[in-house]
Amino acid sequence: MATARLTDRLIRNLKTDKTQEDFYDENFSGGSFAVRVSKHGRRSFVLFYRVNGRKRRMTLGVYPVLGLADARARARQIIGDVSRGQDPAGVSQSETRTFADLAELYLERHARVKKKASSCREDERILGTYLLPVWASRKVTDITRPEIIQLLDAIAFKRQAPVMANRVKALVHTIFRFAMRKAYVPDDFLNPCVEIDPLVDEQSRDRVLTDGEVRTLWKELSARKEPTASIYRLILLTAQRPGEVKQMRWEYVEGDLWTIPAAIVKNGRQHLVPLSSQALEILEQLRPLTGRSEWVFPSSTGGSIRWLQKTSQRLHQKVGFHFRPHDLRRTAATGMGRLGVDEIIIARVLNHSWVDRNMTAVYNRYNRLPEMYDALSTWGHRVEVITKVTSQGLEDRLQ
Repeated sequence: MATARLTDRLIRNLKTDKTQEDFYDENFSGGSFAVRVSKHGRRSFVLFYRVNGRKRRMTLGVYPVLGLADARARARQIIGDVSRGQDPAGVSQSETRTFADLAELYLERHARVKKKASSCREDERILGTYLLPVWASRKVTDITRPEIIQLLDAIAFKRQAPVMANRVKALVHTIFRFAMRKAYVPDDFLNPCVEIDPLVDEQSRDRVLTDGEVRTLWKELSARKEPTASIYRLILLTAQRPGEVKQMRWEYVEGDLWTIPAAIVKNGRQHLVPLSSQALEILEQLRPLTGRSEWVFPSSTGGSIRWLQKTSQRLHQKVGFHFRPHDLRRTAATGMGRLGVDEIIIARVLNHSWVDRNMTAVYNRYNRLPEMYDALSTWGHRVEVITKVTSQGLEDRLQ
């Protein structure tokens, strides 16, 4: 039996060659609290205890959706119930299930089965960022409509993220509907999200930065911290989705070609992106800073950088205009169009699925990499002309 002093850093690095292996927390008393690691890298918290001589096991949640501190607190609560003669694993789950329990069931039996990998990861991020820190140990049936409204208002107004508040509300509503369909809540349970209005009316965005805005932003990025600043640069130069740029690994780049694996692409299809000389220059200047990491844009807490909201807000204040990282992708596509690039080639660069639906099978087998390279090289040169900024500022910050 493997034991360890569990920490977040240790849990992130745990691996096993077995189908699954339990690593017990040597500092936990009163029961056996462990993290269960599968050979595929999945990590979940489990608790073992005995009632009347019978061994019980409860899965508390999946890491990092459920954090270590919250998992320990949940385990201690269960051990306390056991000491008072209760058997949490034997009581009706529709009455005692916590939001953390329900979230794990939702991910395992709905999101990971019916959603794309990228959508599932976004659900996990929203749960870990906004919902589990507040409701992890709460009984599902105790969460009220006013509480949900209060949480959404905090996201919309205190965090200044009304669109994200809409996303959180939609996910909570979906999770409660899932619980009702699966009978994980009592028959008389009412979804507390019903009748809660969206925090902001959303419309399809068509924001394209002007040449002057591109120049101002590029200049401001030269004064920002790396490697985060170059995420914005590469979105603009490659026209790829922000989430795909943030998850770039050094191993994905070979010569002047960046391969984006199907697992992280929105449409689930591997994508090849030719890199212009301007994009390659940025990567080469980042290599001394992050080249020892597997990630081009590593996070200080592990993995890759995943969140740009605060950085974008600070940029908005400095440059005097609002934009989203995705607007840089749209700006690149529009810019290539203005330079005379065929819309089919632009769609290939953007990895839009409609191209394959409208082209013949023979055409599909020709991925147009040379034309894509010409398009991105032409656009990269245009960005260089617009910004009239050398790479010296970036080089100075990497010394």
